[in-house]
Amino acid sequence: MGGSFDPVHMGHLVVAQDAAERLELSEVVFVPAAIPPHKQHLQRVDAGHRLNMVRMAVESDVRFSVSDVELQRGGVSYTIDTVEFFRRQHPGLQFVLVVGGDTLVDLHNWYKVDELLDLCEVATFLRPGENGLDGIAEKIRLPDEQRARLLGNVFDAHQVEVSSTEIRMRIAEGLGIRYLVPPEVERYIYEHGLYQG
Repeated sequence: MGGSFDPVHMGHLVVAQDAAERLELSEVVFVPAAIPPHKQHLQRVDAGHRLNMVRMAVESDVRFSVSDVELQRGGVSYTIDTVEFFRRQHPGLQFVLVVGGDTLVDLHNWYKVDELLDLCEVATFLRPGENGLDGIAEKIRLPDEQRARLLGNVFDAHQVEVSSTEIRMRIAEGLGIRYLVPPEVERYIYEHGLYQG
């Protein structure tokens, strides 16, 4: 499960839990991105802080782990490179890329998307308020065979309505984030003065 995780929040964890349970995954790996291709212009908190927060957030669930492969590689983080890395490390395992509905409809813009879809399955978890399967199906701009395969792995997420952007804004405005992030992440944010403008 890739992302900026700036910061990681309860919504990320609920989707990871849903993915582990519904897809019967033996492990969900959180992969903080060095520089997401679609967010190159945005300023992020230092990678070390983001990595630490994700590690704290997932440490109590044995199904979850964290990889710093994209942070170690540096530069723009392309999913195809990360999937290829994991396949080399664990030949014979099947990999599932967990994404949101917004990502699914943008997949045609991804770097080497055809190769990516040959290397792993994609499971989409729809956030509250997303248009559902019909709304997403008409927006996917990929060949019919790929569309059909992708649409066969779409699930409604039991997600908390929260975003990293909202959390950063609340902190900058002096508002609480207590029920939006795990307690250890909240403590870390305040101890290190993150997102305070």
